[in-house]
Amino acid sequence: MGALPPERSNRFVEMKRQIILFLGMGLSLACWVMGCAGGAHHSVVPDYQAKTPRSIAALPVLNETVSLKGADIFRPLLQKKISQKGYESPGISWIDERLKEKEIHEAGQVNSLTPQELGKVLGVDAVLYSAVTDFSTTYLLAYASMTVGGRFWLVDTRSGEKLWEADHQEKETKLGLDSKSIQDTLSFATLQSYQPFVEKVVEASLLTLPNGPQYKPPASGAGCLMP
Repeated sequence: MGALPPERSNRFVEMKRQIILFLGMGLSLACWVMGCAGGAHHSVVPDYQAKTPRSIAALPVLNETVSLKGADIFRPLLQKKISQKGYESPGISWIDERLKEKEIHEAGQVNSLTPQELGKVLGVDAVLYSAVTDFSTTYLLAYASMTVGGRFWLVDTRSGEKLWEADHQEKETKLGLDSKSIQDTLSFATLQSYQPFVEKVVEASLLTLPNGPQYKPPASGAGCLMP
């Protein structure tokens, strides 16, 4: 089969470029909708104000992915956000020391104690359970994507009732259309900088948690975080 004439060949290359560009725009829009625009899926008990805990302990984070990095990044951000929301929150190292005294050395062992027992051990009104649901990078030729997801639920240590829960996912895609953007896509996939995505997941999710009794509004409000 002979080669295409130059005119048809150029049209063919341009058509492929337009298709890739269109798909890239569609993927970017879908990721924006899933991320910032939609907010985190969540639910809260109707009488939360009557049951508002004063103190919350951020328990070790469960990992439902093949990556070993996620849990260690999530937990300190969660602990910090709890404090910013106006709740007393023990330090992570202090929590882990108390848990080790009960032979709990990792997140998978936390359920060996009931929420009520955890409340007595840690001296808090509620415990925050969390799980990393997605922590992955995909790279294929000129396409790369990074996805981070988390699930969170707050349980009263007096009654064992679930007071609040939320889940959220952040995803960003890169599509190479020329040599430079292909190199940028490769760098994006190689660096695997998950921290900004975890921050967005935590921010979006805990934004839906009602403020605690010691909450103080920030000096200036923060807007929607774009992926």
